[in-house]
Amino acid sequence: MGPRWLVVLALAPACARAGGNANAIVGDASSNDGSTVASGGGGSDGPMCDGLPCNAIYVAPTGADGNAGTQAAPLASIATAVQRAGGKTPTVDVYVQAGTYSEPAIALPSGLRVHGGYDASWTQVASAVTQIDGTSPAVTITSALKPTGLDHVTLHAADATGTGASSYALVATGSTNVFLATVVIEAGDGAAGASGGTGTPGAGGGAAGIGTTGCVNSNFVCGSCGTPPGGFGGFSSCGMTGGAGGVPGCGGVGDQAGSTGGDAAGFPQSGGFGGTVQQVGQPGAIGVPGISGGGGGAGVGLGSFSGATYMTSDGGFGASGTAGGGGGGGGGGGGGTNECDSYGSSGGGGGGGGCGGGGASGGTGGGGSFAILAIGSTITITDSMVVAGNGGAGGNGGAGGTGGTGGAHGNGGPWSSAQDDGGDGAQGGDGGAGGNGGAGGGGGGGPSIAVMCTGSSTIASPSSTLVSGTPGAGGASPGFAGAIGTAAQSSGCM
Repeated sequence: MGPRWLVVLALAPACARAGGNANAIVGDASSNDGSTVASGGGGSDGPMCDGLPCNAIYVAPTGADGNAGTQAAPLASIATAVQRAGGKTPTVDVYVQAGTYSEPAIALPSGLRVHGGYDASWTQVASAVTQIDGTSPAVTITSALKPTGLDHVTLHAADATGTGASSYALVATGSTNVFLATVVIEAGDGAAGASGGTGTPGAGGGAAGIGTTGCVNSNFVCGSCGTPPGGFGGFSSCGMTGGAGGVPGCGGVGDQAGSTGGDAAGFPQSGGFGGTVQQVGQPGAIGVPGISGGGGGAGVGLGSFSGATYMTSDGGFGASGTAGGGGGGGGGGGGGTNECDSYGSSGGGGGGGGCGGGGASGGTGGGGSFAILAIGSTITITDSMVVAGNGGAGGNGGAGGTGGTGGAHGNGGPWSSAQDDGGDGAQGGDGGAGGNGGAGGGGGGGPSIAVMCTGSSTIASPSSTLVSGTPGAGGASPGFAGAIGTAAQSSGCM
């Protein structure tokens, strides 16, 4: 993301030497040019070089990091200058000429301040813009109990990279003495969240077996046969097996009525009744369809923080659908008694129940954009502009898995002349379909907040402007869509 703001840092008069106020604390009435230049940590008591502390560290675009860091031999990197200045006892400040500096993360120790806006003659003028193009976060301040901060600097943080990552320009942690004066602090854009995965389809129920044809079972003259078996129940990988078909009756001997078909797993009294003598059996009951799973919850517009890391508001997982019930077995046919006794045909099996579809995963939340993150800190922002970037879009929630189809029933055994007047067995019931899995919730959109506070942080911003960017859109979902991100000038600050 490129700079959103072109800010001229006003200094009056333009010809005033910074050395005239090098010892002025932010807001000090002794500042003779109306600016809020902060003083050097250890430079105020040492000798002055052309109006600035001789023992400070100096940076210019024409410098080199192997130099001594003086006005005549400046360094090239602000990060290197901060390391050198922080290593001195006492800590000294850093003075930077106009230019654009691409820097790694800069960690300001307690009592160190970076002063920008200097021209080639080391005069602080309005037309001299010192810009830091940094990482995310670009500047960190930790446990600063002495005056620490930036003045006359434009600070840009990089856009976030990585799924759902956030961009931070400046992060202050456990610091009670942070001053930002005549600065532009701008965060990059948050990164988009990831879409959720689709739920696993449910396995279909197995088809059932058909019944067996009846046969004569009477005497030596008419002939004999064994009991025709019923059709097998359909298999179900989620345990909802269909019931087996009932066996037929045999007229004149034994049980003349056909038997009741077998019950499906978990489905009592689902088998069809057997037929009485010479009568057909009753069909098995159809399996009960499964219930669709509920959708996952939607992500909200502002997640939480774990230390200095924004935790995105992710969409929830959808629930799995329940399995469909297996079909009951068909009842066996009644026995035949005309002339020669015979078995009727047997009942068909019930189809296996389909398994429920898996729940989908939710979309992850979008990353946020935070120009300043204050964690248990006190910060004074004077004559400045603080600008958040855009929040990342939330990821879409996945679609739930389709429930498996129920297994087909088996027909009753076909009639043949061998069974004579024996009754036909009945068909089994179809297996019930599994319920669909629930959709994943959409991820919450990433927030865009100029100043974000956690842990009892206090912010004062006289003569300053706080600007939020565009919050991230919430992730779509077949169930519950994520909320748009929060947009605010500040949040959680005292």
